[in-house]
Amino acid sequence: MIEFKVTGFKRFVFALATVFIWAGASWAGPIGSTISGNVADYNAAEARADNGVLVVPASIATYTAGFTLPIGSNFTVTLPAGFTFGSIPSLTTSGTSTFTLANVALGAQSAMFTVATSNVTPGQTISLASFSVLGATALGTVTPVANALPITMQAIGADASPLSFPAFASAPGATAIFVGAIQFIDETAPSDATEFLAKPDTLTAVISATAIQAQTVDATDNSVPILSPNGLLNTLSGADTATVTIPGNFRGIARAFASTTSDCMSPIAGSNGSISLGSVAIPKVPINSEEFFCLTGSGAILGSDPSGFPNPTVSPGSSTDFQAVPETVEFPGEICYTKTGGGCDANFVPPPLVLPTPALSVWAMIGLAGMLLLFGAWKLKAIPATS
Repeated sequence: MIEFKVTGFKRFVFALATVFIWAGASWAGPIGSTISGNVADYNAAEARADNGVLVVPASIATYTAGFTLPIGSNFTVTLPAGFTFGSIPSLTTSGTSTFTLANVALGAQSAMFTVATSNVTPGQTISLASFSVLGATALGTVTPVANALPITMQAIGADASPLSFPAFASAPGATAIFVGAIQFIDETAPSDATEFLAKPDTLTAVISATAIQAQTVDATDNSVPILSPNGLLNTLSGADTATVTIPGNFRGIARAFASTTSDCMSPIAGSNGSISLGSVAIPKVPINSEEFFCLTGSGAILGSDPSGFPNPTVSPGSSTDFQAVPETVEFPGEICYTKTGGGCDANFVPPPLVLPTPALSVWAMIGLAGMLLLFGAWKLKAIPATS
């Protein structure tokens, strides 16, 4: 018997077609100037694979003048530690000023510009156009938006210190939704808790469904888009697969696998998982589609999971373009013993699990016999003879 409480699989489809607007924030400068921007949040796995070579979208940082910057004054932009310019940067403005590069070289962390043509007046903005960076290997490790690495801007001689905006972050690159099934274990004869309740009872049952897809928006506030190293919205290869690990009580289970259908009749090639008493790990799970996880009993008494599976995780299988991520559990599911199928039988207690005793090899037996012989000889010598 199966029942799904599914609420999230329709929602993720809409997410694929939704265009998100970057979230901006601003920080005040020492005498009225401010800096704002749009966090560039990259797929960490792809940033690592590309050795930190990234395209940065325009307007990652915008400086708003709180005073006049006269012609001839200098303005600097500095990247996070370890980052360097991979292309010559340029500035745009809401006014009529232009900016001449005074000091920059490819591979440099900072660039200096000179105000030209006309003054920058209070309220006018200075923004970075799109450029590329090298050495952003720090983003190969997930860097949450809350801990984004800073970019700074400073009007030399006017700002007492650089104005800083947290501009660079990274994310796992994939998201996953998990919905558990409600299954009953038939404790009545002839199944005697060795089969799942059905018509007729069965050794095989579906326990959950999942959908894995490219992460398009940061999980913290759902407003910062996730980017590929080329600066475009994050995508994953359609050939990617994942391994899904599900902690739980897998007593009496002989097989765990993925199926493209909820009746478990369409197994996915190569998806037979590794099974332990406390978890299963199912490989070769495709992405960008809904898949189902199934169990087959061994004929022994099955284990129950009244609280379902609240902690499944996804890790990359054949993939190099996303990192491990916990699944978003919309309903953990439930597996319990029953007499009638009308509900869980809290009074049923399965017999204790009997673990087989490992058999000793012939050489181990010979070694043990030798140890006992030596021990016995020592004991005989230690006991005084009596008449």
